[in-house]
Amino acid sequence: MKQALAALLVAFAALVPVRAETETPLTALPYSPSLSVAAMDRSIDPCVDFYAYSCAGWEKSNPIPSDQGSWSVYAKVTQDNQRFLWGLLETAAKDTPGRTPTERLIGDYFQACMDLPGIEKAGLSPVRPDLAAVAALQSKGEIAALLGKLHPNGFARRLLFSFDSTQDADDANRVMPQVSAGGLGLPDRSYYLDADEHTKSIRDAYVQHVARTFGLAGDSPAAAAAKAQTV
Repeated sequence: MKQALAALLVAFAALVPVRAETETPLTALPYSPSLSVAAMDRSIDPCVDFYAYSCAGWEKSNPIPSDQGSWSVYAKVTQDNQRFLWGLLETAAKDTPGRTPTERLIGDYFQACMDLPGIEKAGLSPVRPDLAAVAALQSKGEIAALLGKLHPNGFARRLLFSFDSTQDADDANRVMPQVSAGGLGLPDRSYYLDADEHTKSIRDAYVQHVARTFGLAGDSPAAAAAKAQTV
């Protein structure tokens, strides 16, 4: 259990989103109409395939990106929103006259996160105390207390499970606690279970990535490979 917990801890530390080289920040949020005639394909008989009649136009204009297992208008809106937020953060990070205290706080925080030379220089030092705490575990009964200490710390908050707040589905005036399963490093279960060659190549590359991460943490190649299989 200690090996598995340490493996998850280091694996989560490595899960920095990799942005596609073609993506750039947006200065304005693209307009995505809720209904669009362009999304239709009127050459298809709606009595034969109503879904294709309604959506084939959108699918032709929005092929599934190479780094995604599926794609939809909701996923595209999410991506557009993230790129727009990226643009806002880059603007806030510029030390220009007239920046408000809030913009400065947000911009400086973003700039610190994007300081790759500083992050590389720090290496594994920020997570070493957590790894030492895992190594010091003497029994399974101590895991709960350790998780309670680790969960408030950024990336570690998804170890084994995640805890958050969400809107009550039955009462808009209330916010409810939400507990979700944690532990998956790849986007969803299909990446672990699908047997097609493309998915298997992603799975193999992921294991290699995790092994390299453990190597950077100081493990020997054999130990890193074994822990990658645990992950």
